[in-house]
Amino acid sequence: MELDRPAIEAELEHILTSRCFRSRKMLSQFLRYIVRESLAGKQTQITQHAIALHALGKPTDFRAMENPLVRVQARRLRDQLSDYYATEGRFNPLRISLPVGSYQPAFTHHISPANAAIALQHKPAPSTSLGPGIVCIPRLFVTNEITGWPLITRLTREYVDALTRFNFCQVMFAQNASDQAASLAQADFSLFFDLHNGDTGYSLKCSLVQHQTQQIIWAESFAIGNHYPAPPLLNAIFKRIANDSVSLERGLAHDVWARQLLDAGKPIADHHRVMIAARQQLWELSAVNFRNLRLVCEQRLEQFPHDIQATIIYADLCRSEYLLKYREFESLKIHWARVADTLMQLAPGNAHSHLYAAGAYLLEEEYELCLKALQAAQAINSLDTHLNTISGLIHIGMGDWATGSQLIQDSVDISPIYPDWYHIPLCMSHYREGRYLTAMQEAKKIRLKHFWGQCCAQRFTNAMTYGEKLTRNINSLRKPALILSRQVRA
Repeated sequence: MELDRPAIEAELEHILTSRCFRSRKMLSQFLRYIVRESLAGKQTQITQHAIALHALGKPTDFRAMENPLVRVQARRLRDQLSDYYATEGRFNPLRISLPVGSYQPAFTHHISPANAAIALQHKPAPSTSLGPGIVCIPRLFVTNEITGWPLITRLTREYVDALTRFNFCQVMFAQNASDQAASLAQADFSLFFDLHNGDTGYSLKCSLVQHQTQQIIWAESFAIGNHYPAPPLLNAIFKRIANDSVSLERGLAHDVWARQLLDAGKPIADHHRVMIAARQQLWELSAVNFRNLRLVCEQRLEQFPHDIQATIIYADLCRSEYLLKYREFESLKIHWARVADTLMQLAPGNAHSHLYAAGAYLLEEEYELCLKALQAAQAINSLDTHLNTISGLIHIGMGDWATGSQLIQDSVDISPIYPDWYHIPLCMSHYREGRYLTAMQEAKKIRLKHFWGQCCAQRFTNAMTYGEKLTRNINSLRKPALILSRQVRA
């Protein structure tokens, strides 16, 4: 193919910042070196010796004939690129590969608008559990295109890059008509990033549109001023969009996508079954749905033991078992530790790997290691509200109610779209501190069935009412006693 330097450089950065390559420094240096040398027209100079010196940091006396390092790393690089394009990069129209027997990279168009539909029909079943596909499209509705278009394309691209740190969804970027034609054929939703003129500068309007019905299922506007948003504002915008569209518990894209597949009345594809069962458990927390999700995960992992998404859901089942006490797992502590260790081996650069490792440390009362794992998870992905909320529960498990409840409250404050159960730990936190009226207000917001029924809610409300009355009576007795004390001292 004809070299498109900006497109190849952009694809290289997508690869290097992906979960597949983020923690693999040597392979990243290898790939960066051979791609940049190729773009510079120095293909013939890409040799084992040059790679060893300039990419792998070996001394000038390195002997490639005696040391197989470059050949071993090349084989690993090919495998890692295959994994990347089977998961995060599976929708990318441009692909970078390393042909067998060569150290010169190849650049190919994976799919074109003309044959997108044909390729979909013959696409092999993925070995990774997948959720909905979303294509992010920038659009301009302002008069000044010179400054407006670079702003909205950069913002959309950075959001797509941010979502590479999330799981359970496939997100693509489409800047032009050609990209859109290829991506729309493979996505379930379009997420439009529209730039408008606002009262005090630019306004960003985001809308999530389902392809099958062409209905707008979510929309929100953000004032961003006259320039590219500063990091705090940009993170707040990205966190809100991600929470409402792709978050694990209440992301509308996941909900609509799952209901669409179930309503179709057709067999659910194997690579969708884990996510569909997870949605059913989230819609209705029950022992039956919990057991079904566990069986689906175990069947999937028996067939594909390296399925990271299914392993994350399985680790989350351990967390649910610990909280809800379904008695589905024997020796939960050992089981959780084993799953967390598997995740750390499969995806050491994934935030959820560190999150569930923290949960395993919590059960072992290794609080220092638990805190370090939570910090690592937060550093990898601070935009995931589900991750922040589980981190809050783990802090509470360590006895730090102030930090834990604040993390959960932060997730509630981001958006009105969040699970009802978030109010349970907040209610308990206020109750512990004697803020009974506030605790009652939180309790009234809980609408979960099965383990939080009307009787349970009423008993808890009665207890808080009694506590609030008792506190008020004590305070009423304290006031005259304080006055009398002051009179005696006088």
